[in-house]
Amino acid sequence: MFKINYKKLLLKKNIEPITCLTAYSKPLAILIDGKVDLILIGDSLGTTLYGMKNTRTVTLEMMKNHGKAVVKNTSISMTIIDMPYNTYRNKKEALNNARNILNFTKADYIKIETDKKNIGIVKHLSKNKIKVVSHIGITPQKFSDFNKIKSVGKNSKDINELMLLARQLEDAGSKFIVLECVSLTAAKKITKSISIPTIGIGASKYCDGQVLVIDDVLNFNSKSKKPKFVKNFTNIENNIVSAVKMFVKEVKSKKFPSRNKSYK
Repeated sequence: MFKINYKKLLLKKNIEPITCLTAYSKPLAILIDGKVDLILIGDSLGTTLYGMKNTRTVTLEMMKNHGKAVVKNTSISMTIIDMPYNTYRNKKEALNNARNILNFTKADYIKIETDKKNIGIVKHLSKNKIKVVSHIGITPQKFSDFNKIKSVGKNSKDINELMLLARQLEDAGSKFIVLECVSLTAAKKITKSISIPTIGIGASKYCDGQVLVIDDVLNFNSKSKKPKFVKNFTNIENNIVSAVKMFVKEVKSKKFPSRNKSYK
């Protein structure tokens, strides 16, 4: 298979849903490469891998190292990497850090959480040939407590503001718009109002594509509280527990390692 390109994804708008999952490591990158259109190295790694309460303490170095591991082992899907909290507060900082993370990881796009205050940053990055994915609606980096997150775009005023923001970000050069925890009505209107694809997470089927955290799809941690929009497509947790129990049983009974698993 040939590497997916932006032109092909743009042609999918209103025709075929775009698929996106997160990956933070070599094994998962290899497994999902080519099976989804986009792979996101998200700052969600802070909560999923490192047990952080939010994504605010994720560093640029963490994103660079995980990003490099994923991109190096991806040959078909396009890759997006998150710019972590407080790394794009002004145009100069944003451009320096975007170049840094892209040069190191070789990812196709950077993603930044956007509102009307940093439209100019998106425009500046785009003018400097940085491919930007803008993230609107609920932007997790603004929250120190994820329990306080609620969906947005429930009244006409909020919907109109989100639509305007999406159009402004398209004009500023964004390649995709991620919509997080946005009402069905808002997602539908935003998607229809712009010519670039929308990627939803908790934003209904009316987006041009969908993204989820791979750990949620696989159900790695069933005991943690999950947002309403999460769906488990398997239960890898049970398989892991079962395998560990079998390992322990065979070690204690001295069945493992067997003679054919030992060197002469």
